[in-house]
Amino acid sequence: MREPAGLPRYTAADVYKTLTSVLMVAMGIVILARTLPLGLHLQALLVGLGFLGLGAYRLSFVVAYLRRRKAG
Repeated sequence: MREPAGLPRYTAADVYKTLTSVLMVAMGIVILARTLPLGLHLQALLVGLGFLGLGAYRLSFVVAYLRRRKAG
């Protein structure tokens, strides 16, 4: 399959970044799921939401790239 003109290739480094982003989202969910039943702890809440938010933010770039690639 040919790459659309003007879009950079999806490299091995991009695959690595995508996988780490997915793992960040998963880790954020696990942190929240394991700590919320024990009570509301500010540090666990901040770390869990931080991982979840940063992972989702990074994945938004992957989704945007895939949409541009599909449209092109």
